[in-house]
Amino acid sequence: MKNLTLNKNIHRRFFLLTTLKGISFGILSWRLFDLQVIENKKYDKLSKDNQFNFSLVVPERGEIYDRKGRVLAANRDAFSLYIKSSKNLNVEKILGKLSLITNLNEEDISNFKKRYINLNKKNINIFITDNLSQRDISKIAVRLHEFPEINFIMTKKRVYPQGAITSHLIGYTGKLTEKDLKRNKNLINFSNLRIGKYGLEKFFDNKLRGEFGRRREEVNARGKIITSNLYEKPNPGKNLKISVDLNIQSYALSRLQNVETQKIGLNEPETGSVVAMDVNTGEIICCVSSPNFNPNIFTRGIKSKEWKSLIDNKKAPLLNRAVSGLYPPGSTIKMAVALAALESGVISYDNKFFCNGVKEYGDMKFHCWHKYGHGNINLSQAIERSCDVFFYELGLKVGIEKIGLMLNKLGLSSNINLELNELRKGLVPSKKWKLDVKGTRWTPGETINASIGQGYMLSNPIELATMVARIANSEMAIEPTLLLNKTKKFGKLNINKNHLNYIKDAMSNVVNSEFGTAYKSKIRKQNFKMAGKTGTVQVVRITEDEREKGIIKNKDREWKKRDHALFVGYAPLIKPKYSICVIVEHGGSGSTTAAPIARDIMEKLLV
Repeated sequence: MKNLTLNKNIHRRFFLLTTLKGISFGILSWRLFDLQVIENKKYDKLSKDNQFNFSLVVPERGEIYDRKGRVLAANRDAFSLYIKSSKNLNVEKILGKLSLITNLNEEDISNFKKRYINLNKKNINIFITDNLSQRDISKIAVRLHEFPEINFIMTKKRVYPQGAITSHLIGYTGKLTEKDLKRNKNLINFSNLRIGKYGLEKFFDNKLRGEFGRRREEVNARGKIITSNLYEKPNPGKNLKISVDLNIQSYALSRLQNVETQKIGLNEPETGSVVAMDVNTGEIICCVSSPNFNPNIFTRGIKSKEWKSLIDNKKAPLLNRAVSGLYPPGSTIKMAVALAALESGVISYDNKFFCNGVKEYGDMKFHCWHKYGHGNINLSQAIERSCDVFFYELGLKVGIEKIGLMLNKLGLSSNINLELNELRKGLVPSKKWKLDVKGTRWTPGETINASIGQGYMLSNPIELATMVARIANSEMAIEPTLLLNKTKKFGKLNINKNHLNYIKDAMSNVVNSEFGTAYKSKIRKQNFKMAGKTGTVQVVRITEDEREKGIIKNKDREWKKRDHALFVGYAPLIKPKYSICVIVEHGGSGSTTAAPIARDIMEKLLV
């Protein structure tokens, strides 16, 4: 009996052990099947992820050319230096050694440390700099065994072959910042990405930038790169061809900066701008601003001292005066005031006003530039001789609202869609504007000032060149563009052709009549003759006391208190091709300073 009971216990235990072994073996077999078959793809992927790293490849940026195919912005080969991040990496030691053999500067090191703090937990390449010379690269390559964490990647660097000649127009690129990422969520947070920061580089950044590619790097157990291959090819940015002619741009800049400054006591390059455009297509042929800057300093990474010297400069070399500079237009808008009067019927071609040198209104006196006056003259003569008193009378008859409507129609303070983010709209004041902004009512005295382009009136050179282009064209409301062969339909100008022809004849007399204010700057070649209008804008008000004692000449005044010199015009007289605007800040008289510059540039354009 005891043996029978013992055998039963043994069989029971054996069965239990066998069952447990079977269950354990089944579980193990299922797990092996699960790992090798069901989750095979998952672990295969993990294995490859440990074996391969993927990094973004920056596309080559599109290049920029002038209308004749000359390079304004290009790319050249460069190397980018990276550190492979990992735990317990002695970054200070690596950077210290690199600084001894290269020109790695403090800003590069500081920026790298900021990036490393955020990314050091990831097994990725962290950008240090692309501002290394070929000599630096050679030094590192020879001692590469001392830097197992260092990697090089061939990249492209932006260069501007024309330097300062096209600096305001083309602009420059810069490294991606946190502000850029906040402003544009479509940007990829990539340390080596450079984006457009100014000028055409900024406006057409999306087009020029292209699309990222990917590089696959095979690494060993220590994270060292064994092979590196292009996995997805980047799409390069598109090239841009603009309407500007480099030869005219270069000549206009040199002509502006080398004006005969001795006449008004200046011994340095002028501050101002030149804009020339096609009166039939709106294409801008030159767009010059002075003083300027070298955009290549931004490509290599501008230093704090360089940046400070630019922004602290009183003449603001970073300001694109052609599109951002706002000036009282002065007498250059007298054609618009005249057209407003003719279109509204308040004056005819034969109506005359008498100018004795001053207009008295209430207890105020408004003087003409000609101390003794112009006598009894008509509208054409008033434009030709730039009589202020005539336009004081005319402005009061027309009123500020009609003057404003005509100026808007001719392109001032209107919505010009130019391909530059820096464009600043001028100001054509109105009664409503005065009440809304200043909180007071418009006065007749302000109309008098506005009628000769002073007071609250402001415009930029692009607007003034557009105004003249529309007058010269006489049919279409031409709009400026920096793109070559841009297909765009312009709206009708809708101004009486007879009135426009009358104004154009008066503008011709300004330059070609011996009584005209720009007669000394006429173009002598019969087929190239120019029409135009001078402007001299007071920067500080001349008091009655100063007038009695004698007005101080521009050359004897402090530079910033001298008048601005302006000239607008078009040529040739028959079938006009180009309009132009020249502004010389504190340059004195428009007839003696700005008009000769315009004549020389126009001759260059028409040859």
